[in-house]
Formats: sequence, structure tokens, C-alpha cells
Amino acid sequence: MRFRETGLWADVRGIPDALVTTIEAADGIAEAAELLRGDGVGRVVAIGNGAAYYVAHALWLASLESAGSGPPIVAVPAGLAVRDAFRWRPGDVMLAVSSSGEFRDVVAIAERGAAPPCIAVTASPESTLARAAIVTVRQHVGAQRAVTHTQALCGGYACALALWAAVTGDPELAAVLAGAPAAAAAAVVAAETWADESLEGHERPAAAIAAGGGAAWAAALELALMLKEIARIPAEGVETREGATSAMFGLTRGHLMVSLDPPGDPASEEAMRLCAAAGATTLRLPHGAADGRLAPITTLPAAAALAATLALAAGCDVDRPTWTDAYYTTARSGP
Repeated sequence: MRFRETGLWADVRGIPDALVTTIEAADGIAEAAELLRGDGVGRVVAIGNGAAYYVAHALWLASLESAGSGPPIVAVPAGLAVRDAFRWRPGDVMLAVSSSGEFRDVVAIAERGAAPPCIAVTASPESTLARAAIVTVRQHVGAQRAVTHTQALCGGYACALALWAAVTGDPELAAVLAGAPAAAAAAVVAAETWADESLEGHERPAAAIAAGGGAAWAAALELALMLKEIARIPAEGVETREGATSAMFGLTRGHLMVSLDPPGDPASEEAMRLCAAAGATTLRLPHGAADGRLAPITTLPAAAALAATLALAAGCDVDRPTWTDAYYTTARSGP
């Protein structure tokens, strides 16, 4: 299928190697974990925008399933945390996620004189954010040919999981993370097969919802973002149970519902059944046998294939959408 010819898919194919480099380097993980294990730390406020915020959201969700104990995590969009009304507490540590290290709101928070200590998760160690941070956790992005973040999202999430495993001393989570590159490689192959079998001639929906449980909720948010930014389709990402209730209310014929949960999940099966009864077309992304906490990584290849296929069918530019310049104008802290 034509999505294989895009820069986006070339980026997706590079995810496993980028993960290997990021995980093996563990750059800044020990220093950041030592800070978060400090006696005075009361809360981790994880912030970001778009895909970077979904990394923060996924970390919070994964922490709910972790066997280890650590300070509570609050995932907050950077646009909320930058407001004067947001109340930072004594003992807060900010975990700021930005691949470029130049997202305007994240940088503004980190540079404030009264800001809490900042740990940066970024691919740009010379960035404004990294300079403002006490500790920088570095992720590796091998290449970014498309505007849409793929390696950046996966690498940022791998850094977040590595940090949490180190903070909590959770060997199970560390083992799950060690298997992430192999799981990502399998997901790329599975996504290509799935796209060939499921997406050829697929009707373009007027609107869509994506639903996932656990860390797949964050993955559903990312799929909805991809459908909006690449295929220009109005989309919403929700937790699975919301897919069977509030998100289902607006669905009708010509709409699409995508599940990111594994087959046999009772809540997912119910959500898909009810959305289909409302008239929507339903799809399930290939999930694989990987631990559910890796869902933001293992579902991303199929999500990208779906969004790119729908975009190409509508004549959209997958790698550089029409909104690109406007986004950088409002999002970046500098030129």
C-alpha cells in the first residue's frame, strides 16, 4: 500500500532501532531517579503537549499498574500548567516532556524563577528546556522525516518507563521495557500485514473515535491525534468504557470506531458491539502479545498506517500537512 512510500512510515520503521539506543544509553535515568527518590518529593507533575502530553498520560497510567511505590504522578497538559491559576505544591518535581526541548509552554514553566525542580525528557540536550532543567533524560530520535512524532513519542515513553522502574525498583517493569524494541519490531511487521488485509478500499469516515484501556487509553489519544493531523478527520480518543457510553452517543453511519484493546477484552468487545449497532464501522488495531503497558509503542505502527492510508485516499500530504507552519509559529519558544 502507498503508506509505505511516506516519510512517516520510514520513521515508523526506525522505531525499534531508536528504542534500542535510548534504552541502552539510559542517559540521565540514574540522576533523575535519585532526585525523585528524595525525601522531600511529594508529587511528580508530568507535562507536555500533544504527543508529549500523551507520554505523560501514559506514564501515569502505567504507574497505576506498577508493583513498586513512588511519589504520585499527575499528568497535566502544558497549556494548563503554564497558567497562573495552576497551584504548584511544596515538594513538586516537574517532569517536562518535549522532544525538541523548545515547546513554548513547557519552556516558559521551566524557566520561571518560582518553578519547581525540572527533569527534562528530550532528544535535544542543547535545547532551552534542557538548559533550564536540573537533570536531562535523553531520548534518541534516529530521524524525523514527517512532522508527526513517532520515534519521539516511543522514545519519550521508553524514557518515562525506565525512570519509573528505577524510582520504584520494579524489576518487572524494567523487564517489560527491555522487550520494547522487539515488541516494536513485531508491531511494524504486523501493521503492514494488517493494513494490506484490512484497509484496502476502506471508506473515509466523516468522524472517528479511538478507544483503549490502561496505557492503551494514551495510545487512543495518539491515534485520534494522527487521524486529525494527518488524515484531517475529526476524532476523539477515549478510555474503553467511555467508548461504550458517552463516545458512542454521536456515532452513526459513515463514522469509524477503532479499538486498541486486545481481542477478548470484555469491555472492548462491548464497546465495539454498541458502536457497530449505532451504525459505525469498527476496526481493531493489531495488538500483539506484549505487556499492555507497551501499548503506546506497539499500537503506534498500525495507527500510523491507518491515518496515512486515509490521508492518501483524500489527497492529503502525510509528511507535511497544511497546518505545519501555523503549528510551529504558535508552539515553539524561538525561531
